[in-house]
Amino acid sequence: MGIKIEKGINKNNIELLCSWSNEQGSVFQEQWMGTQVSYPLTYEKIEKLENKFSIFNEEEFIGMIQEVRIEEDNIHIGRFVLNPQKTGLGFGTEALKEFIDFIFKDKNIRSISLTVFDFNKNAKKLYDKLGFVVDEVIETPKLRYIMKKHR
Repeated sequence: MGIKIEKGINKNNIELLCSWSNEQGSVFQEQWMGTQVSYPLTYEKIEKLENKFSIFNEEEFIGMIQEVRIEEDNIHIGRFVLNPQKTGLGFGTEALKEFIDFIFKDKNIRSISLTVFDFNKNAKKLYDKLGFVVDEVIETPKLRYIMKKHR
């Protein structure tokens, strides 16, 4: 396994993301994109996102992740998705570890936060495993957790 994170996503890989997401349906898209991006996913919707990163295994594009916003010494990440055919094989764990290391290279960043829906059990399990803890619970309209990992 040779996971690499690169800033930006090219057109062909955006189209792959859209096909993966749209084939899985609106609930899948909501799990990784949140509620602010409407279904179905399109090239234009991904292209508009700032601070997006490609995830590769060796030379194969397998997903994306985004730095959603910077809040003082915290970076909130999200829109983390892998090719559904690659889930359950350890790629998500390795990709998130790489991204955490990349973010913490900036000595001004003291923590990383993310939002996860309660019903997304696999994602929450991954975040728990990598040291994220529930920092805030948001109960409407669907139960969500803001999880945080400190340096």
